[in-house]
Amino acid sequence: MLLTQLQQQLSRLYETPNQYDIYDFLITDQELADAISPPGCSANDERVLVSQSHEHLDISVYVDGSTLAHLANDDPLEILHDGNLNAFMLAIEGVSHFQYLCWNAGFDKSVTLLELELQAEVDKYVTAISLFSAQGNAADASAVHTHLFDKVSYRSDLAPEERARYCDANHYAAKYCRLLSEHFLRDANHVNTLNELRRFYRLTQNEKIRRIEQSH
Repeated sequence: MLLTQLQQQLSRLYETPNQYDIYDFLITDQELADAISPPGCSANDERVLVSQSHEHLDISVYVDGSTLAHLANDDPLEILHDGNLNAFMLAIEGVSHFQYLCWNAGFDKSVTLLELELQAEVDKYVTAISLFSAQGNAADASAVHTHLFDKVSYRSDLAPEERARYCDANHYAAKYCRLLSEHFLRDANHVNTLNELRRFYRLTQNEKIRRIEQSH
């Protein structure tokens, strides 16, 4: 199953084992997702819904069913290309959110919404670059960076604080991924890049932002 494979890729990349399979928490029906979403939640095609009470954490992941059907018919793990890239990015975002929440919850670490979005942007970039490279494509980090960070648009119905959060996540992730692309060029066996990614994954929101700003 595609989402499980993507989850396993992120788990191996960051050395963050997760005993839970995303499909056990997946919703693909928009009406159901809308019904259990909190008031004011944006009607995005990808949402992670979280409810916490005492020491119990409930998570649901919504990924639009038509997006998953598209990816089932045009598997990005076989060939990632312009025709399935946007759907792939949406799927990775849901997997990233789920994986990051579960891993941090296992250590009783709280996660901010900005931190969640920032890490997802990094995950999308790194996974796309890795897939293009594995498939024998020239891994054009510049083209992926432009697609993900420069050609971005936001829903017009976003609340001001949501829009600001997405803009901040895009801004910081763009700077960090530009730094990563420089590492790729200098790091022949990618060991240093991999170590950097794993350290970054474990940082808090403020630590991530500080790491990004200090690197420029």
